[in-house]
Amino acid sequence: MFFITGIIIAALFLVSTSIPLLSWVLPFYKIKKLENADLKTKVIANLVAVAIIGWVDYKFLITYIGVFISIEVLYLLFKKYGNKIEYFDRIFITSLIVGGLVCGYMYFNRVGLNISLENLKTLYIQKTEFSKPEIDMAFKYIKENFSYLIFLYMNVTVFLMYYFLNKEDFINWEVSYLWLVPYVILFFLERYSALNNILILNGMNILKIVYSLYFVRIVTKALNEKIKKQQLSFIVGVFLALMSPEFAFIFGALASGIKIQVIKQK
Repeated sequence: MFFITGIIIAALFLVSTSIPLLSWVLPFYKIKKLENADLKTKVIANLVAVAIIGWVDYKFLITYIGVFISIEVLYLLFKKYGNKIEYFDRIFITSLIVGGLVCGYMYFNRVGLNISLENLKTLYIQKTEFSKPEIDMAFKYIKENFSYLIFLYMNVTVFLMYYFLNKEDFINWEVSYLWLVPYVILFFLERYSALNNILILNGMNILKIVYSLYFVRIVTKALNEKIKKQQLSFIVGVFLALMSPEFAFIFGALASGIKIQVIKQK
């Protein structure tokens, strides 16, 4: 059983590297499958997965351990010791920690990363129908917003993992309004200081993510009370957040600090 589990884990990792939107499936499967397993099963399954991933490309082990193992460990730590921490705060903290590790690794390997991006840009120019100015603009955006894109990817991955592991309680998840404090500080720095605007804007966009995700929960809960179909309500919430991310952020941020008590009169 543990050999098969290890093979599946390795296969899911390879899928995650090919299809980033499915990255949440790997930590979801591992936690769901191994959370209550005995130590022997956990160790052997992970060793099998590591052996297969290392055989495919040993460099993949950095991603597997630094990203996916970190997400799994932080989830289990929060579940055991962080019951008083709100779900969205757990998601955001996890994303900040793992995203920070990824950005740190990318920074120390920035020369190789820049070479890879230039090679990829050349390939796009040669193999696609997009014009060179269009491709240059796209790659400029990626370079300027690289840290934001990393944290966005991490937040979506961790959010979906948490959702599918705990979706029965999703409509009760909350978030702290305190993430607005660094956002407001960065907002004023961006407006009134001479600091690097790109870095500040990246920081502001990263802090917006948690409240945009909270907006999805608000919509899901509101619709589910009417139609009693949580999965459909969740999809609608995600769609609305994608269609209007700025509105989702503002609404989610305001709702995080407003507690409305409804009193039913008999």
